[in-house]
Amino acid sequence: MASSDSTTAAPAAAAPPSRRQVIAGVVGMMLEMYDWQVYGFTVAYISASLFDPSDPFSGLLNGLLVFAVGFLMRPLGGAIIGAYTDRFGRRAGMILGLVLVGVGSLMIAAVPGYAQIGTWAGVILVAARVLQGIGVGGEQGAAVSYLSEIAPPGKRALYNAFGYVASSVAVVLAIGLTATLPTVLGEDAMNTWGWRIPFVIGAVFTLYAIVMRRTMAETAQFTETKQSHAGARRHSSTRILLTKYPKPTLLTFLFVGGGTFCYYVFVLQYSTFAHMVTGIKLSQAQLLTTIVIVVFAILQPIFGSLADRFGRKRVLLASAIGMFVTLWPGLLLVTGNPAVIIGLQLLATLPAAAAASVGNAAIAELFPTEVRAVGVALPYAVSVALFGGTAPYIMALFAGRGQVVLLALYGTLLLAFTLVATLLMPERSRVSLSSVSEAPR
Repeated sequence: MASSDSTTAAPAAAAPPSRRQVIAGVVGMMLEMYDWQVYGFTVAYISASLFDPSDPFSGLLNGLLVFAVGFLMRPLGGAIIGAYTDRFGRRAGMILGLVLVGVGSLMIAAVPGYAQIGTWAGVILVAARVLQGIGVGGEQGAAVSYLSEIAPPGKRALYNAFGYVASSVAVVLAIGLTATLPTVLGEDAMNTWGWRIPFVIGAVFTLYAIVMRRTMAETAQFTETKQSHAGARRHSSTRILLTKYPKPTLLTFLFVGGGTFCYYVFVLQYSTFAHMVTGIKLSQAQLLTTIVIVVFAILQPIFGSLADRFGRKRVLLASAIGMFVTLWPGLLLVTGNPAVIIGLQLLATLPAAAAASVGNAAIAELFPTEVRAVGVALPYAVSVALFGGTAPYIMALFAGRGQVVLLALYGTLLLAFTLVATLLMPERSRVSLSSVSEAPR
Protein backbone atom coordinates (compact mmCIF):
# COMPACT_ATOMS: atom_id res chain seq x y z
CA MET A 1 0.00 0.00 0.00
CA ALA A 2 2.69 2.47 0.92
CA SER A 3 4.15 2.47 -2.52
CA SER A 4 0.87 3.42 -4.17
CA ASP A 5 0.64 6.72 -2.30
CA SER A 6 4.12 7.89 -3.03
CA THR A 7 5.94 8.73 -6.18
CA THR A 8 6.14 5.58 -8.23
CA ALA A 9 8.08 4.99 -11.37
CA ALA A 10 5.73 4.56 -14.27
CA PRO A 11 6.09 1.66 -16.59
CA ALA A 12 7.34 2.15 -20.10
CA ALA A 13 5.27 4.89 -21.67
CA ALA A 14 2.63 3.82 -24.08
CA ALA A 15 2.16 5.59 -27.38
CA PRO A 16 0.55 9.01 -26.85
CA PRO A 17 -3.18 9.08 -27.61
CA SER A 18 -4.23 10.23 -31.04
CA ARG A 19 -6.16 13.45 -31.45
CA ARG A 20 -9.11 11.37 -32.69
CA GLN A 21 -9.15 9.35 -29.45
CA VAL A 22 -9.37 12.46 -27.31
CA ILE A 23 -11.95 14.13 -29.57
CA ALA A 24 -14.13 11.01 -29.64
CA GLY A 25 -14.08 10.90 -25.86
CA VAL A 26 -14.88 14.55 -25.16
CA VAL A 27 -17.31 15.08 -28.08
CA GLY A 28 -19.33 12.12 -26.83
CA MET A 29 -19.37 13.67 -23.35
CA MET A 30 -20.45 17.00 -24.84
CA LEU A 31 -23.37 15.53 -26.77
CA GLU A 32 -24.43 13.37 -23.86
CA MET A 33 -24.49 16.39 -21.55
CA TYR A 34 -26.34 18.43 -24.18
CA ASP A 35 -29.05 15.76 -24.41
CA TRP A 36 -29.22 15.68 -20.62
CA GLN A 37 -29.31 19.44 -19.94
CA VAL A 38 -31.57 20.59 -22.76
CA TYR A 39 -34.53 19.12 -20.87
CA GLY A 40 -34.03 21.61 -18.06
CA PHE A 41 -34.16 24.56 -20.44
CA THR A 42 -37.32 23.36 -22.22
CA VAL A 43 -39.19 21.93 -19.23
CA ALA A 44 -41.84 24.68 -19.29
CA TYR A 45 -42.74 23.85 -22.91
CA ILE A 46 -42.58 20.09 -22.31
CA SER A 47 -44.85 20.32 -19.28
CA ALA A 48 -47.44 22.40 -21.15
CA SER A 49 -47.51 19.89 -24.01
CA LEU A 50 -47.29 16.54 -22.22
CA PHE A 51 -49.27 17.13 -19.02
CA ASP A 52 -52.86 18.21 -18.32
CA PRO A 53 -53.16 21.78 -19.66
CA SER A 54 -56.05 22.57 -17.30
CA ASP A 55 -53.56 22.83 -14.39
CA PRO A 56 -50.37 24.45 -15.74
CA PHE A 57 -48.67 24.78 -12.34
CA SER A 58 -49.11 21.09 -11.52
CA GLY A 59 -47.87 20.28 -15.01
CA LEU A 60 -44.69 22.28 -14.40
CA LEU A 61 -44.14 20.53 -11.07
CA ASN A 62 -44.60 17.20 -12.82
CA GLY A 63 -42.04 18.21 -15.41
CA LEU A 64 -39.55 19.12 -12.68
CA LEU A 65 -40.23 15.81 -10.91
CA VAL A 66 -39.44 13.97 -14.14
CA PHE A 67 -36.18 15.94 -14.22
CA ALA A 68 -35.43 14.61 -10.73
CA VAL A 69 -36.32 11.04 -11.80
CA GLY A 70 -33.46 11.17 -14.29
CA PHE A 71 -31.06 12.01 -11.48
CA LEU A 72 -32.39 9.17 -9.34
CA MET A 73 -31.54 6.77 -12.16
CA ARG A 74 -27.93 7.90 -12.38
CA PRO A 75 -26.72 5.65 -9.53
CA LEU A 76 -28.35 2.68 -11.25
CA GLY A 77 -26.49 3.60 -14.41
CA GLY A 78 -23.28 3.99 -12.46
CA ALA A 79 -23.64 0.48 -11.05
CA ILE A 80 -24.80 -1.27 -14.24
CA ILE A 81 -22.76 0.49 -16.91
CA GLY A 82 -19.80 0.94 -14.56
CA ALA A 83 -19.61 -2.83 -14.03
CA TYR A 84 -20.17 -3.40 -17.76
CA THR A 85 -17.31 -0.99 -18.53
CA ASP A 86 -14.92 -2.70 -16.11
CA ARG A 87 -15.71 -6.03 -17.71
CA PHE A 88 -15.97 -5.25 -21.43
CA GLY A 89 -13.93 -2.09 -21.81
CA ARG A 90 -14.03 1.70 -21.62
CA ARG A 91 -15.09 2.04 -25.25
CA ALA A 92 -17.99 -0.39 -24.81
CA GLY A 93 -19.27 1.46 -21.74
CA MET A 94 -19.01 4.87 -23.39
CA ILE A 95 -20.94 3.66 -26.42
CA LEU A 96 -23.67 2.06 -24.30
CA GLY A 97 -24.15 5.21 -22.26
CA LEU A 98 -24.37 7.32 -25.39
CA VAL A 99 -26.91 4.96 -27.00
CA LEU A 100 -29.23 5.17 -23.99
CA VAL A 101 -29.08 8.97 -23.84
CA GLY A 102 -29.66 9.28 -27.60
CA VAL A 103 -32.64 6.92 -27.53
CA GLY A 104 -34.09 8.96 -24.66
CA SER A 105 -33.75 12.17 -26.68
CA LEU A 106 -35.44 10.57 -29.67
CA MET A 107 -38.32 9.39 -27.46
CA ILE A 108 -38.84 12.90 -26.07
CA ALA A 109 -38.73 14.40 -29.56
CA ALA A 110 -41.34 11.95 -30.86
CA VAL A 111 -43.73 11.48 -27.92
CA PRO A 112 -47.32 12.53 -28.78
CA GLY A 113 -48.82 15.28 -26.65
CA TYR A 114 -51.36 15.07 -23.84
CA ALA A 115 -54.11 15.99 -26.30
CA GLN A 116 -53.36 12.87 -28.34
CA ILE A 117 -52.64 10.13 -25.76
CA GLY A 118 -53.46 11.65 -22.38
CA THR A 119 -51.42 10.54 -19.37
CA TRP A 120 -49.40 8.12 -21.50
CA ALA A 121 -47.44 11.14 -22.72
CA GLY A 122 -46.09 11.63 -19.22
CA VAL A 123 -45.35 7.92 -18.86
CA ILE A 124 -43.28 7.91 -22.06
CA LEU A 125 -41.48 11.04 -20.89
CA VAL A 126 -40.55 9.33 -17.61
CA ALA A 127 -39.29 6.27 -19.50
CA ALA A 128 -37.12 8.49 -21.71
CA ARG A 129 -35.56 10.27 -18.73
CA VAL A 130 -34.96 6.94 -17.00
CA LEU A 131 -32.93 5.81 -20.02
CA GLN A 132 -31.05 9.10 -20.09
CA GLY A 133 -30.35 8.94 -16.35
CA ILE A 134 -28.92 5.43 -16.63
CA GLY A 135 -26.83 6.45 -19.63
CA VAL A 136 -25.38 9.60 -18.06
CA GLY A 137 -24.76 7.81 -14.75
CA GLY A 138 -22.67 5.17 -16.50
CA GLU A 139 -20.95 7.56 -18.90
CA GLN A 140 -19.22 9.38 -16.05
CA GLY A 141 -17.18 6.39 -14.91
CA ALA A 142 -16.44 5.14 -18.41
CA ALA A 143 -15.32 8.52 -19.77
CA VAL A 144 -13.25 9.51 -16.73
CA SER A 145 -11.54 6.12 -16.72
CA TYR A 146 -10.86 6.40 -20.44
CA LEU A 147 -9.40 9.92 -20.29
CA SER A 148 -7.34 9.09 -17.20
CA GLU A 149 -5.91 5.94 -18.74
CA ILE A 150 -4.98 7.42 -22.14
CA ALA A 151 -3.47 10.59 -20.66
CA PRO A 152 0.31 10.97 -21.00
CA PRO A 153 2.27 11.01 -17.71
CA GLY A 154 1.70 14.20 -15.76
CA LYS A 155 -1.41 15.25 -17.72
CA ARG A 156 -4.29 13.28 -16.17
CA ALA A 157 -5.98 16.30 -14.63
CA LEU A 158 -5.60 18.28 -17.85
CA TYR A 159 -7.17 15.52 -19.94
CA ASN A 160 -10.06 15.16 -17.51
CA ALA A 161 -10.54 18.93 -17.58
CA PHE A 162 -11.31 18.62 -21.30
CA GLY A 163 -14.40 16.64 -20.29
CA TYR A 164 -15.78 19.60 -18.34
CA VAL A 165 -14.88 21.95 -21.18
CA ALA A 166 -17.02 19.76 -23.44
CA SER A 167 -19.85 19.68 -20.90
CA SER A 168 -19.76 23.47 -20.58
CA VAL A 169 -19.93 23.86 -24.36
CA ALA A 170 -22.94 21.56 -24.30
CA VAL A 171 -24.72 23.72 -21.73
CA VAL A 172 -24.00 26.87 -23.75
CA LEU A 173 -25.35 25.22 -26.90
CA ALA A 174 -28.47 24.09 -25.04
CA ILE A 175 -29.09 27.55 -23.57
CA GLY A 176 -28.37 29.31 -26.86
CA LEU A 177 -30.64 27.08 -28.91
CA THR A 178 -33.57 27.12 -26.49
CA ALA A 179 -33.26 30.90 -26.08
CA THR A 180 -33.11 31.52 -29.84
CA LEU A 181 -35.87 29.21 -31.06
CA PRO A 182 -38.82 31.16 -29.54
CA THR A 183 -37.59 34.30 -31.32
CA VAL A 184 -37.12 32.51 -34.65
CA LEU A 185 -40.26 30.36 -34.56
CA GLY A 186 -42.56 32.44 -32.39
CA GLU A 187 -44.00 31.43 -29.04
CA ASP A 188 -47.00 29.61 -30.53
CA ALA A 189 -44.85 27.36 -32.71
CA MET A 190 -42.42 26.82 -29.85
CA ASN A 191 -45.23 25.73 -27.55
CA THR A 192 -46.74 23.30 -30.05
CA TRP A 193 -43.78 21.67 -31.81
CA GLY A 194 -40.67 23.86 -31.70
CA TRP A 195 -39.51 22.58 -28.31
CA ARG A 196 -38.91 19.18 -29.94
CA ILE A 197 -36.20 20.53 -32.27
CA PRO A 198 -33.36 20.53 -29.68
CA PHE A 199 -34.06 16.87 -28.93
CA VAL A 200 -34.06 15.92 -32.63
CA ILE A 201 -30.72 17.70 -33.04
CA GLY A 202 -29.34 15.92 -29.98
CA ALA A 203 -30.43 12.50 -31.22
CA VAL A 204 -28.89 13.05 -34.67
CA PHE A 205 -25.54 14.25 -33.38
CA THR A 206 -25.47 11.52 -30.74
CA LEU A 207 -25.60 8.99 -33.57
CA TYR A 208 -22.54 10.69 -35.08
CA ALA A 209 -20.71 10.47 -31.73
CA ILE A 210 -21.53 6.76 -31.47
CA VAL A 211 -19.94 6.17 -34.87
CA MET A 212 -16.85 8.08 -33.73
CA ARG A 213 -16.56 6.06 -30.55
CA ARG A 214 -16.80 2.76 -32.40
CA THR A 215 -13.40 3.55 -33.97
CA MET A 216 -11.72 4.33 -30.63
CA ALA A 217 -8.88 2.10 -29.44
CA GLU A 218 -9.28 0.50 -26.02
CA THR A 219 -6.95 1.79 -23.30
CA ALA A 220 -3.73 -0.13 -22.78
CA GLN A 221 -4.29 -0.34 -19.02
CA PHE A 222 -7.67 -2.03 -19.39
CA THR A 223 -6.32 -4.43 -22.02
CA GLU A 224 -3.36 -5.40 -19.83
CA THR A 225 -5.56 -5.88 -16.77
CA LYS A 226 -8.02 -8.02 -18.72
CA GLN A 227 -5.21 -10.20 -20.05
CA SER A 228 -3.73 -10.65 -16.59
CA HIS A 229 -7.11 -11.87 -15.30
CA ALA A 230 -7.82 -14.11 -18.29
CA GLY A 231 -9.29 -17.43 -17.21
CA ALA A 232 -9.80 -16.31 -13.61
CA ARG A 233 -13.27 -16.42 -12.06
CA ARG A 234 -14.41 -12.82 -12.02
CA HIS A 235 -16.90 -11.25 -9.64
CA SER A 236 -18.91 -8.16 -10.56
CA SER A 237 -16.78 -5.05 -10.19
CA THR A 238 -19.65 -3.46 -8.23
CA ARG A 239 -19.42 -6.25 -5.66
CA ILE A 240 -15.63 -5.95 -5.54
CA LEU A 241 -15.92 -2.17 -5.11
CA LEU A 242 -18.31 -2.33 -2.17
CA THR A 243 -16.49 -5.15 -0.35
CA LYS A 244 -12.83 -4.20 -0.93
CA TYR A 245 -12.88 -0.44 -1.47
CA PRO A 246 -15.39 1.12 0.96
CA LYS A 247 -13.10 3.97 2.00
CA PRO A 248 -12.37 5.44 -1.47
CA THR A 249 -16.04 4.91 -2.33
CA LEU A 250 -17.12 6.94 0.70
CA LEU A 251 -14.47 9.59 0.02
CA THR A 252 -15.78 10.01 -3.53
CA PHE A 253 -19.37 10.33 -2.31
CA LEU A 254 -18.47 12.98 0.28
CA PHE A 255 -16.09 14.86 -1.99
CA VAL A 256 -18.64 15.30 -4.79
CA GLY A 257 -21.46 16.61 -2.55
CA GLY A 258 -20.31 20.19 -1.98
CA GLY A 259 -18.93 20.71 -5.46
CA THR A 260 -22.01 19.44 -7.26
CA PHE A 261 -24.25 21.65 -5.09
CA CYS A 262 -22.20 24.74 -5.96
CA TYR A 263 -22.08 23.77 -9.64
CA TYR A 264 -25.85 23.46 -9.95
CA VAL A 265 -26.63 26.53 -7.87
CA PHE A 266 -23.95 28.98 -9.00
CA VAL A 267 -23.04 27.81 -12.50
CA LEU A 268 -26.28 26.41 -13.92
CA GLN A 269 -29.20 27.79 -11.89
CA TYR A 270 -28.02 31.13 -10.52
CA SER A 271 -30.16 32.94 -13.10
CA THR A 272 -33.27 31.31 -11.64
CA PHE A 273 -32.11 32.18 -8.11
CA ALA A 274 -31.47 35.84 -9.02
CA HIS A 275 -34.84 36.04 -10.79
CA MET A 276 -36.69 34.65 -7.76
CA VAL A 277 -34.88 36.80 -5.19
CA THR A 278 -34.58 40.11 -7.04
CA GLY A 279 -37.18 39.96 -9.81
CA ILE A 280 -34.64 40.54 -12.59
CA LYS A 281 -35.90 39.40 -15.98
CA LEU A 282 -35.09 35.70 -16.36
CA SER A 283 -33.82 36.00 -19.93
CA GLN A 284 -31.41 38.75 -18.83
CA ALA A 285 -30.10 36.63 -15.97
CA GLN A 286 -29.72 33.63 -18.30
CA LEU A 287 -27.56 35.69 -20.63
CA LEU A 288 -25.25 36.47 -17.71
CA THR A 289 -25.15 32.76 -16.84
CA THR A 290 -24.10 31.94 -20.40
CA ILE A 291 -21.11 34.26 -20.01
CA VAL A 292 -20.22 32.61 -16.70
CA ILE A 293 -20.38 29.12 -18.22
CA VAL A 294 -17.95 30.20 -20.94
CA VAL A 295 -15.56 31.44 -18.24
CA PHE A 296 -16.07 28.17 -16.36
CA ALA A 297 -15.01 26.25 -19.49
CA ILE A 298 -11.93 28.41 -20.04
CA LEU A 299 -10.80 27.82 -16.45
CA GLN A 300 -10.90 24.02 -16.76
CA PRO A 301 -7.57 23.38 -18.51
CA ILE A 302 -5.90 26.09 -16.40
CA PHE A 303 -6.79 24.41 -13.11
CA GLY A 304 -6.09 20.97 -14.60
CA SER A 305 -2.57 22.04 -15.56
CA LEU A 306 -1.99 23.54 -12.11
CA ALA A 307 -3.06 20.28 -10.48
CA ASP A 308 -0.73 18.28 -12.71
CA ARG A 309 2.14 20.56 -11.76
CA PHE A 310 1.53 21.21 -8.06
CA GLY A 311 -0.60 18.22 -7.03
CA ARG A 312 -4.32 17.53 -6.62
CA LYS A 313 -4.68 18.30 -2.92
CA ARG A 314 -3.29 21.83 -3.06
CA VAL A 315 -5.72 22.85 -5.79
CA LEU A 316 -8.66 20.97 -4.28
CA LEU A 317 -8.08 22.38 -0.78
CA ALA A 318 -7.92 25.90 -2.21
CA SER A 319 -11.11 25.12 -4.11
CA ALA A 320 -12.98 23.84 -1.04
CA ILE A 321 -11.95 26.86 1.02
CA GLY A 322 -12.86 29.16 -1.86
CA MET A 323 -16.33 27.66 -2.11
CA PHE A 324 -16.78 28.15 1.65
CA VAL A 325 -15.77 31.81 1.37
CA THR A 326 -17.92 32.66 -1.67
CA LEU A 327 -21.06 30.67 -0.80
CA TRP A 328 -22.59 33.13 1.66
CA PRO A 329 -22.00 36.40 -0.24
CA GLY A 330 -23.11 34.68 -3.46
CA LEU A 331 -26.47 33.84 -1.88
CA LEU A 332 -27.06 36.76 0.48
CA LEU A 333 -25.70 39.80 -1.35
CA VAL A 334 -27.44 39.37 -4.71
CA THR A 335 -29.36 42.38 -6.04
CA GLY A 336 -31.20 43.22 -9.24
CA ASN A 337 -28.10 44.95 -10.65
CA PRO A 338 -26.69 42.79 -13.50
CA ALA A 339 -23.12 43.80 -12.60
CA VAL A 340 -23.62 42.56 -9.03
CA ILE A 341 -25.21 39.31 -10.24
CA ILE A 342 -22.45 38.41 -12.67
CA GLY A 343 -19.77 39.54 -10.21
CA LEU A 344 -21.07 37.28 -7.44
CA GLN A 345 -21.65 34.43 -9.86
CA LEU A 346 -18.11 34.65 -11.24
CA LEU A 347 -16.70 34.85 -7.73
CA ALA A 348 -18.42 31.62 -6.73
CA THR A 349 -17.66 29.95 -10.07
CA LEU A 350 -13.87 30.25 -9.73
CA PRO A 351 -13.46 27.71 -6.90
CA ALA A 352 -16.27 25.54 -8.30
CA ALA A 353 -14.37 25.35 -11.60
CA ALA A 354 -11.24 24.14 -9.80
CA ALA A 355 -13.19 21.37 -8.06
CA ALA A 356 -14.71 20.26 -11.37
CA SER A 357 -11.52 20.24 -13.42
CA VAL A 358 -9.37 18.41 -10.86
CA GLY A 359 -11.92 16.25 -9.07
CA ASN A 360 -12.36 13.60 -11.77
CA ALA A 361 -8.64 12.89 -11.98
CA ALA A 362 -8.35 12.70 -8.19
CA ILE A 363 -11.28 10.28 -7.99
CA ALA A 364 -9.94 8.07 -10.79
CA GLU A 365 -6.65 7.82 -8.91
CA LEU A 366 -8.42 6.31 -5.89
CA PHE A 367 -9.32 3.05 -7.67
CA PRO A 368 -7.42 0.26 -9.44
CA THR A 369 -8.14 -0.52 -13.08
CA GLU A 370 -10.37 -3.51 -12.35
CA VAL A 371 -12.99 -1.32 -10.59
CA ARG A 372 -12.12 2.18 -11.79
CA ALA A 373 -15.18 2.75 -13.97
CA VAL A 374 -17.72 1.65 -11.38
CA GLY A 375 -15.63 3.22 -8.59
CA VAL A 376 -15.88 6.61 -10.26
CA ALA A 377 -19.44 6.23 -11.53
CA LEU A 378 -21.43 4.77 -8.63
CA PRO A 379 -20.55 7.01 -5.65
CA TYR A 380 -20.34 10.02 -7.95
CA ALA A 381 -23.83 9.35 -9.34
CA VAL A 382 -25.32 8.78 -5.88
CA SER A 383 -23.86 12.05 -4.61
CA VAL A 384 -24.99 14.01 -7.68
CA ALA A 385 -28.47 12.50 -7.43
CA LEU A 386 -28.80 13.44 -3.75
CA PHE A 387 -27.09 16.84 -3.74
CA GLY A 388 -26.90 18.05 -7.36
CA GLY A 389 -30.19 16.90 -8.84
CA THR A 390 -32.11 18.20 -5.83
CA ALA A 391 -30.20 21.51 -5.65
CA PRO A 392 -32.49 23.46 -8.04
CA TYR A 393 -35.58 22.31 -6.15
CA ILE A 394 -34.11 23.08 -2.72
CA MET A 395 -32.83 26.42 -4.01
CA ALA A 396 -36.27 27.35 -5.36
CA LEU A 397 -37.97 26.15 -2.16
CA PHE A 398 -35.83 28.25 0.19
CA ALA A 399 -35.58 31.26 -2.14
CA GLY A 400 -39.33 31.26 -2.72
CA ARG A 401 -39.93 31.35 1.03
CA GLY A 402 -37.29 34.01 1.67
CA GLN A 403 -35.16 31.52 3.63
CA VAL A 404 -31.86 32.01 1.81
CA VAL A 405 -29.90 31.65 5.06
CA LEU A 406 -31.14 28.07 5.37
CA LEU A 407 -29.98 27.42 1.82
CA ALA A 408 -26.54 28.78 2.72
CA LEU A 409 -26.38 26.59 5.84
CA TYR A 410 -27.28 23.53 3.78
CA GLY A 411 -24.55 24.32 1.26
CA THR A 412 -22.06 24.89 4.08
CA LEU A 413 -22.77 21.41 5.48
CA LEU A 414 -22.15 19.81 2.08
CA LEU A 415 -18.92 21.77 1.64
CA ALA A 416 -17.77 20.55 5.05
CA PHE A 417 -18.08 16.98 3.72
CA THR A 418 -16.07 17.97 0.65
CA LEU A 419 -13.32 19.53 2.75
CA VAL A 420 -13.01 16.48 5.00
CA ALA A 421 -12.87 14.13 2.01
CA THR A 422 -10.22 16.29 0.35
CA LEU A 423 -8.04 16.20 3.46
CA LEU A 424 -8.30 12.39 3.59
CA MET A 425 -7.55 11.79 -0.09
CA PRO A 426 -4.07 10.51 -0.97
CA GLU A 427 -1.92 12.58 -3.32
CA ARG A 428 -1.41 10.45 -6.42
CA SER A 429 -0.69 12.97 -9.14
CA ARG A 430 2.79 11.45 -9.60
CA VAL A 431 1.65 7.82 -9.35
CA SER A 432 1.12 5.52 -12.33
CA LEU A 433 -2.51 4.37 -12.46
CA SER A 434 -1.32 0.81 -13.02
CA SER A 435 0.34 0.89 -9.57
CA VAL A 436 -2.91 1.72 -7.76
CA SER A 437 -3.66 -1.76 -6.56
CA GLU A 438 -5.35 -1.29 -3.23
CA ALA A 439 -7.49 1.19 -1.38
CA PRO A 440 -5.88 4.03 0.62
CA ARG A 441 -5.83 3.57 4.38
